[in-house]
Amino acid sequence: MSSDGFLQTMQNSFFVATMSALSATFLGFILAYTVHWTNLPKSFKQFIKLAALFPMLLPTVTYGFAIIYTFGKQGLLTQILGFQLFEDIYGFYGMWLGYTIYTLPIAFLLLNNTFQYLDKKFVVVSELMGDSPYRQFDMTVVRPLIGTFAAAMIQCFFLAFTDFGIPASIGGQYSVIATELYTQILGASPSFEKGAVVALFMLVPSILSIAILWYVARFNVRYDSVEMIDLPTSKIKDRVLAVLSSVILASLLLVFAVIFIIPWIKSWPYQMVFTTEIVSEALESANLMRVYKNSLLVAVLTAVFGTLITYFSAVIRALKPV
Repeated sequence: MSSDGFLQTMQNSFFVATMSALSATFLGFILAYTVHWTNLPKSFKQFIKLAALFPMLLPTVTYGFAIIYTFGKQGLLTQILGFQLFEDIYGFYGMWLGYTIYTLPIAFLLLNNTFQYLDKKFVVVSELMGDSPYRQFDMTVVRPLIGTFAAAMIQCFFLAFTDFGIPASIGGQYSVIATELYTQILGASPSFEKGAVVALFMLVPSILSIAILWYVARFNVRYDSVEMIDLPTSKIKDRVLAVLSSVILASLLLVFAVIFIIPWIKSWPYQMVFTTEIVSEALESANLMRVYKNSLLVAVLTAVFGTLITYFSAVIRALKPV
């Protein structure tokens, strides 16, 4: 790849990863805000917590195919609406959508966790002082969450920046650094030396992120104690957030609906006939079951040892004097 081509690839990677991080953090904030800052039913809030984490259960390569079978020319949503919502889902727009779905659970987890430690009594105090809705929102929600916003965006950025599955399935001609690294190391003409150079360039954002996190840490708000109180009732706000959260989750689940529908269709979208042949053949495949067992074994071992290493590292860090 020429220097101009590599520069364009880096620009593409930074742009799509940044846009995805911003959109995922924004959507994650809406969901977390709905869970903690409204008086909606607990069952609805619990549904948000579960549905927002659903994308974590699937490998990213399936996101691309799910998007194709949902928004493509013969996709599920296209069949329902009668027209194609996105003219071209291959390239930037498809990757942006895929990365946003992929990183949304991480953004939601971080924001949802921090929301638990925000003191709601300051909302009551702000209302008693006659603050405007904008100032109240800024002082009681936005400023205490600045550090978490930064952490969420950085985490989402890196997940998108380094992911290979989504661009491999739906990237089209929109080249990104992850696919370039794969091409250099495992392509038709592998070159480990060039791959190492690409990997070094992928480390550049890490240095910048550490500096950003260090800077925004000074804006973190720490309360001596947090009082669990009910927020003042605002039916309009609750209804608006309920609608927004419902639309976000419905759109999220719709993308993955095809994964549960297509295995039971004989030949999508040409023979829309229910059949169990495809599922039966898959279950009867000895090779598939062997691969499935290997995947489970590796996943379990990774989870166990990864958790143990993280736990003991945290214990050592907590016991070590600062």
